[in-house]
Order: sequence, then C-alpha cells, then structure tokens
Amino acid sequence: MKRIYLFIFAIACVFASSAQTTIDKPAATIKLTKQEVISVRQIKADVQRLETAAGIKFTADQIKQVLDARVNSLLFVQFCDREKITVQDSDVTKATAQMKASLGTNATDTDLENSMRASGVFVEPKIYVRQRLLFESYVQTKRADEFKAIMVAPTADEVLKAYDLAKASLVRPDTMRVSILYVDTRGKSDTDAKKSKDVLSSISSALKLNSTKFDEYLLRASDTTGYKAIPSFYMEKTGQNKSLFGVDLFDTVFKLKVGDISSLVESPTGYRIVRANEFLAQKQLGLADTVPGNQNMTVQEFLTYQVANDKESKFMDKLEVDLINQLQSEATIKIYDENLKW
Repeated sequence: MKRIYLFIFAIACVFASSAQTTIDKPAATIKLTKQEVISVRQIKADVQRLETAAGIKFTADQIKQVLDARVNSLLFVQFCDREKITVQDSDVTKATAQMKASLGTNATDTDLENSMRASGVFVEPKIYVRQRLLFESYVQTKRADEFKAIMVAPTADEVLKAYDLAKASLVRPDTMRVSILYVDTRGKSDTDAKKSKDVLSSISSALKLNSTKFDEYLLRASDTTGYKAIPSFYMEKTGQNKSLFGVDLFDTVFKLKVGDISSLVESPTGYRIVRANEFLAQKQLGLADTVPGNQNMTVQEFLTYQVANDKESKFMDKLEVDLINQLQSEATIKIYDENLKW
C-alpha cells in the first residue's frame, strides 16, 4: 500500500459514515479522546471500493492495512479536535479548485478524480484536500521551528551531488528553435477548414516571393487576419515530439537549415508554416544551461528546487510517521482479527 493510506484514505469514510449499526461486528475500537468503533461493514465497503479501483482482490494483509489506515485517520481526527487544529471550508474549496485548474482550463471534477486515482489517491478530492490542509496546519502550528530549520537553501555540495546523479538524464537532444504561422482546423466544418487552409496557402505563396516579410506576418497574426503565430518555439528531436506534432511537420522542421522557411505543412491539428531560427546540437547539459522545455530555468535552479523539495518531502514523511506512532502509543486500540476473515 502507498503511504497516502496512512491518513488520507480512511478519512473519506470517517466523514461519510462513522456510525456502527447494531448488526455490525466490530473490526476495531479506538480511543484517544473518545471511544469509537470501526465496523466490519465499513471496512468491507472500503476494501470493495479499493479493489474495484485497483482491479485486484485484496489479501488478508492488505485488508489489515486498510483497517490500519482507518484507525490512523480516526486518531488524527481526534488529535486535531483535541489540539484545536481546523481548516476553513473556503480554504478547502479554493485548494480543490486550484488542483483542478492545474489539469487544464477545461478540466472537470471527473478529470481531477481520475488524476488522483492515477497517483494512488482513492478518495473524494475535497476530503483529500481537507486532510492535507489539516496536516499542513499541524506542521505550521506545532512543528514550525523544525520545518524552518529544514527549509534552508541547499548547499553547493548538495547541488553538485544531485547533478552528478542526474547527469545521465541531463542531455539536450538536437533542438530547432522555430517561428510558426498556423491555422487550427480542429472542430471546424470542411468549408471553414478549407478557408483557413487557403489563408495560410496565400501567405506561403507570398513568402516564396519575399521571405523577408515573415516577421511582418508574425506581427500581424490575429483572429482578424485568420491565422495565428508562435514567435519562438523549441522543438526537440525526440520520438515523443514526432508523434505529437506529426511526421510531416516534424520531418520538415529538422530538414530545414537556419533561415529557411517551409512550405505549407499539414499537422494533426491544422496547417503550419515554419521558419528555422536556430539549431542547437545535442549536448550534455551543464549547470548554467537551461532546462529542455523551460528556457527560463537553468539546470542549477532546477536541481536546487529538486533538492529542497526532496528535503521537504522526507521531513513531512517522517513527521507523519512519528505523529502516527505517537498517537498509537497514547490511544487505546483493539483489533478484532477474527472479524476480518471473509
């Protein structure tokens, strides 16, 4: 099971149904600040939901881990109540909306849930966010000094060590920096798609007579003129990009010499005219080089962020484990193993 089950999985069930009916058998009882019962029915529902999502049948050990997750979650909820750790509903709503927006402007609630499941999170997004915010509030209010001590800037030695480990993957493939004039025909009728193609075809013909006007066409690109432009774009010579941009466009770009302008090229999303501005040969990236796909960040900046993020993750993981161990030592917990066999 993934670490996320430690708190986040079971919290969904805590809020959804914490009551035990009279015909339920107990799977466990816990008490930190108050006595609570976890029923077999609840655990069965948890397991069935996870089995459906994962497409597997859980073993006895996995069922026990699901129960442990619910126990830990209940302990954390009681701990937050005892320590007066709370989060506002508005903060939960805002954070959930930000998670969805990070998937794209048109992302739906279903898209968010699917993305979370792919990451090993099998609960409702708002419940996951509330649990995360509660834990962050705990860190900020109870462990702030420790967190501040961890979050110092990585040293030069740490960055150099990270570079040495990542060096094999820090290679920039052959890359062409291009400018693009284009029309997007997705979602258009055949008639409108032909009109869009004709607009770009006329520009292509004009550029064959006077290639120096390419920059003028870049500047005039708009909805009104019927075409759009990307002034500067780095296309890397990779199999992934060949599939993404289409064979015709990809091959055309890497056959161009710097300064050349392509003819009209069809792509999976429409039509393109490309000018090759600069060719960057494959090279081993140094710390001062920019990160492929992000020309605003150097390798050093990227590794510095990565080292700092790794420190934070390890600190938070340890803090979570330590807190659960502390709560388990303080609480009274009884597991009914005989009721977990079905």
